[in-house]
Amino acid sequence: MTQGRVLSLSRRLALAVVAGLLAWAGAAKLGDPSRFAADIANYRLVPPLLAAMAAVYLPWLEIALATGLLVPRLRAVARLFALGLLLVFCAALASAWARGLDIRCGCFGGADGGASAAQALARNAVLATLLFWGGARSVRLSSRGLTQINSRDAKG
Repeated sequence: MTQGRVLSLSRRLALAVVAGLLAWAGAAKLGDPSRFAADIANYRLVPPLLAAMAAVYLPWLEIALATGLLVPRLRAVARLFALGLLLVFCAALASAWARGLDIRCGCFGGADGGASAAQALARNAVLATLLFWGGARSVRLSSRGLTQINSRDAKG
């Protein structure tokens, strides 16, 4: 197996891990949207109506992004949206942590055992790293400068 093939497979595996976690998170929250709405409301960032709406639609967005990460034609867009979603989650977690709020993150419904903000931030950093790795391009230094070895998203 060539180095390029190993890198390609490792990138696909990284995206599959993120897709699996997003699908699990979305599915876990679908089971109890009122609990998820309460988790969102505990952050004290949005009014109750918006928290309730987010609790209904956010799990479906996570599942859609998980699917998109596995479909080559959708992968690049799904990666960008997933990174954006992680950034929003991190901002909310950091805000709650900075304000001294003792909340459960709500990331996996009730299945995560109420991870602390610090644990959830660390997990999101790992997921973001996997998303970056999953879309990275392999390059090498040649006599003409940096050249691309393989493309990231077009070939899947």
